[in-house]
Amino acid sequence: MAEVVIMGGAMGLGNTGPVMEFNIQTDPEAAAIVFDAGWPLVMVPIEVTHTALVTPDVLERIHRKDSPFCTLVCRLLTFFRDTYREVFHFDHPPLHDPCVVAYCIAPNIFEVKKMRVDIETSSQLSAGQTVCDVWGQSGRPPNASVAVRMDVAEFWDMMVAAIHAADEASSLNAPTAGSRG
Repeated sequence: MAEVVIMGGAMGLGNTGPVMEFNIQTDPEAAAIVFDAGWPLVMVPIEVTHTALVTPDVLERIHRKDSPFCTLVCRLLTFFRDTYREVFHFDHPPLHDPCVVAYCIAPNIFEVKKMRVDIETSSQLSAGQTVCDVWGQSGRPPNASVAVRMDVAEFWDMMVAAIHAADEASSLNAPTAGSRG
């Protein structure tokens, strides 16, 4: 296996608790096993995914192709935006998991830092926290490469291109029976 790339964890503030991120908090014991397994591991935390915001500009770029498929994508993202605004009070929702796909395709658009990441498994206050030793103070060897920055413009260029490529193949855009084409 070349490496394991995960969307999960937080270097600071969490999204399901003060310091916990949903994917890790769901099963911190399993996450601890993964982080301690010894294989190459890349963590893309929410600090990075929270920079991949679906802004009005992004929606406009997607919808430049005026097609049923792109309209559906924009409607789904708008629904997601409205839900995210209601729950998390963000004006623009982040796209979390596509950031990991982007890393797998173009790791060069990310800045990563090797560090020790341990998973808190026993605290009632912070079970599921990814404890990131950014400055190497624990003296323990790094076990992960943690994304600390992403080129957001490059990310959205990739995403919009992928959506437009999917649009070309989508059956949603096919003429319906009885229509002229």
